[in-house]
Amino acid sequence: MIEVDVFWSFSFGAIFAATSAGSLKDEAVFWLTPSFVYTLLFLSLIFAPSGLYLLWDNPGWESMFLLGDKNDIHALLPTIFAFTNVLLGIIGYYVTYCKIRKYRTSAKLPMSYHKYWIHAYTCFCAILGMGYSRFMYPSDYVAWRADVQYPLTAFFTSRIFFTLLAMGVVLIPAAYIPCFIWMKNQTLTAPGDKSRFFLTCIHFILQGTCLVSALFGAYIVRNHENDPSNSIVANLWQLFDNGNILDRESKWSPLLGFWVAETAVMFLVFLPIFFVPSVKTAAVQKTTKTQ
Repeated sequence: MIEVDVFWSFSFGAIFAATSAGSLKDEAVFWLTPSFVYTLLFLSLIFAPSGLYLLWDNPGWESMFLLGDKNDIHALLPTIFAFTNVLLGIIGYYVTYCKIRKYRTSAKLPMSYHKYWIHAYTCFCAILGMGYSRFMYPSDYVAWRADVQYPLTAFFTSRIFFTLLAMGVVLIPAAYIPCFIWMKNQTLTAPGDKSRFFLTCIHFILQGTCLVSALFGAYIVRNHENDPSNSIVANLWQLFDNGNILDRESKWSPLLGFWVAETAVMFLVFLPIFFVPSVKTAAVQKTTKTQ
């Protein structure tokens, strides 16, 4: 989707730099590094073309139904879309690279450079999750504008869902494999690195989630109209839709959508890193060899 690809492309560049931090800290020129070359190839050969395909195949869904028929789209839109899908990835890579280089003389790199891709993914999840009714709409813009309603489960049998699955066959391994290799061979190479990595990432995930949740909650409270004839408890109960916050029509459903998206997306992002073996301390290794 156009709205989320802005943050997705940035996060791809940032995470490719972050996972190869072990080698980047000693590189004075970032554009000659293998991970940057791979970032360019990934963005230009896989990510940008996939976005253009979705925009042309289903412009309504790809634009979260802000656009209609593809014949109404000016040629500049796909041009800018493809350009930003690569440019923002480069920016994400460069920003993370600069943060890594800042601590190049440190014995241990602080894991704070992971905040860039994590916060970008949080923005990604905020748009995707809060707009879940648009993301999971199984039909085209004609049905959307006609206000045709579908159950959420209909998305999983829709054409767009199977298109995304087919694209994932190429995109997911292309993103997972290099991250796993770089983390294993270059970045998480000292005892305790993997634990520091996960603790830092959890901190930034919770930070972003709490901020988005607080902003959304403040917006809901600010726009809620209290009934002067009701008690404080009754007004609070009404604020939370009389307990029906799980209903799709609830004012709180976008926030729940964000939480679900954040949980699911972050799990998928971290999946390859779970399998990176932890480096044992010298004492543990010596004991193991003795036994």
